[in-house]
Amino acid sequence: MSSMKDVAREANVSVATVSNFLNGKKVRPTAAKEIDSAIKKLNYVRNNAARFLKTQQSAFVVFVVPSVWSPFFSELTFWVQKYLDELGYKMVLCVSENDYQKEKSYVTMAEEQRVAGILSISYSDLTSHVHSDIPLVSIEKESTGQFSLVSSDNYEGGKIAARELSKRKLSNLIFIGSANHNSVEMNARKAGFIDYCNNHGIKFELTEIDSRKDDKHVIEHLIQKIKNDSTNYGIFAHTDELALVLTEEFQKAEIAVPEHVQIIGFDGWQLTPDTPLTISSIRQNIEAIAKTAVEQLHKEMQNTDHKEISRLMIPVTFRAGETTLN
Repeated sequence: MSSMKDVAREANVSVATVSNFLNGKKVRPTAAKEIDSAIKKLNYVRNNAARFLKTQQSAFVVFVVPSVWSPFFSELTFWVQKYLDELGYKMVLCVSENDYQKEKSYVTMAEEQRVAGILSISYSDLTSHVHSDIPLVSIEKESTGQFSLVSSDNYEGGKIAARELSKRKLSNLIFIGSANHNSVEMNARKAGFIDYCNNHGIKFELTEIDSRKDDKHVIEHLIQKIKNDSTNYGIFAHTDELALVLTEEFQKAEIAVPEHVQIIGFDGWQLTPDTPLTISSIRQNIEAIAKTAVEQLHKEMQNTDHKEISRLMIPVTFRAGETTLN
C-alpha cells in the first residue's frame, strides 16, 4: 500500500506539501496538480484512522434522522452532507425510524468512535440522555436547554397561513393538526394561527387529529360539514402530508379545491430540486436549516472548551400552489 512519502516522492514535493494538500490547505497549483496525479497513479488511500490517532481530530459527523422516505428529510440530508463536505467532514447517516433505542445506540456508537460531532433531528427526548462532551446540535426539537437548536419559525408560519387565508376573504377558517401537545413545533404552528385570528377578530375552528387511524373519521365529518354549506372554507393543515390527503379526499367527494375550499400545508416539500408540490404551503428553508446547523456544529467542534448554546430560528415563507386562489 502506498504511503504519503511515496506520493511526495512521485510528485517531487515534500511530505508537508502533500499533507497540506490532503488537509485542504493552499498549495501551489503546479504542486497540487502533480500530487493529484501521483495519488491516482499510486492508488493512494488516506488512512483517516491514523490521522485521528495523531491529531485527535475526527473527520466524521453522525447525522441522526427519523427517515429518508419523506421529501423533507431527503432534502435536509442532501444539504447537511453538502455543507459538511465543504468543511472537510464526512457524514455518517443513521436512520432511527423514530425508535428511541436506535437513537441511543447511535449516540453510544458516536461516543465510542469519538466522532467530531452529532447532528440530530429527533422527536423523542434523546438529548436528555446525552452526557458526553461530543458537540451536538439538534434540529427542530431540543427540550433540555443543554444543546444548541436550529428550528424553523413555526409560530410565524402559523400566522402567515392565517393571514394568507384571511386575505382571500373566506367565510370559515379551520386549523387541522395533531393533538400531540408534546410536539413543540406543531403547537407553535397552531398557536401562530390562533393568535393571528384572535388579534384580527377572525372566527376560526380547531380540529385535532389523534393519530392516522383517526384521520378518516375527522375528514369524513369535515366533508359532510362543507358539502352542506355553500360558503367558502379556508384550511390550514399542520403538514403538507395532511394537506395532500385533504385535497385528495375533497376531490373524491366532489368538493372543488380551491373554488369551494382553499388549503395551505406546512413544509413546502420539493419532489425534485426543481419541482415543488402542487399544494400551497408554508415553506421551510431546508437548505438554510442545514447550513445553519452545520455551521453551528462546526463552531462548537472548533471550540470545545467553551460550550455555546444557541437558539437559531430560520424564517419561513408562503409558497402559492394550486390549492389556493392566487
